[in-house]
Amino acid sequence: MYRVFIVGAFVVFYMATVCSADTSVKIINGDNANIEDHPWMVNVQFRQNENANFTTFCGGAIIDKSWVLTAAHCNVFNTGGPAKNIRVAAGSSFLSQMKVKIPVKKYYEHDKWDLYTLENDLMLLQLQKPLKFGSTINKIDIDTEIGKNYTGDLCTITGWGDTDVNVGGKFPDRLQVLSMSAVSNEYCGIKHRISKTYWNNILCLQDKDKDSCENDSGGPLVCSKKLVGVLSYGISGPCDGSFPSVHTRISAYLDWIKDKMNTKNKQKQKKKKDKKKKSNTNGKGKKKKKNNRN
Repeated sequence: MYRVFIVGAFVVFYMATVCSADTSVKIINGDNANIEDHPWMVNVQFRQNENANFTTFCGGAIIDKSWVLTAAHCNVFNTGGPAKNIRVAAGSSFLSQMKVKIPVKKYYEHDKWDLYTLENDLMLLQLQKPLKFGSTINKIDIDTEIGKNYTGDLCTITGWGDTDVNVGGKFPDRLQVLSMSAVSNEYCGIKHRISKTYWNNILCLQDKDKDSCENDSGGPLVCSKKLVGVLSYGISGPCDGSFPSVHTRISAYLDWIKDKMNTKNKQKQKKKKDKKKKSNTNGKGKKKKKNNRN
């Protein structure tokens, strides 16, 4: 049996009692990374309430100036809670040197996100203000090739997760990067006992003695310079590559992503139009009153 493994004893205990899958996610045997090579990479931070400090939990990927993609299970502390308990830190390879920290305006967990099976493990974060793009902060293009087979391809993951293979809580200050081979969905699905109907919604990586682990959840999976997946889970236990890591495949959710982003953009445009219309109406009213006085 698998269990969700995020960070902190409370979360491990809570998720182990309610879930049948595991989000064991960190980078093992990776290399130091420069943010200039992965400017879309952000650190997603959470707090339990407005009086608590923000804590590093997950990774995420910038897909637009005001939008970040991450995993829905990262929000376990704040499910149903206010968006102000989430923020995004960007712009540096080092967590201790993050200067850009933007609160989240609203978050959107996938409508069919399942805490028990971890299916549809995807969440969109809408930022309170847009990021300023440059050499250390920029977006990554989303993979739109729905039917592409990545089996055997070398893909890249990044994160600030635990670097101890035995999940010892050794969290680096500097961003880590690791290239791993993609395995077939059939192999991954059977290995993790994933429902066959969900195989097209995942992409999995596996290499001996290499892995992702605690605190890398939600981080970007990049193949051929495109955002192909978001890190979801792995097997409970040592992060040693004995089981493939499971990533939510982005191309399976293009309609959902576009719908959420377009809906919010349309609402913003509508507010501007309503404001302009109201302003024009008020202007005409004032002019009419002035003419009446004359």
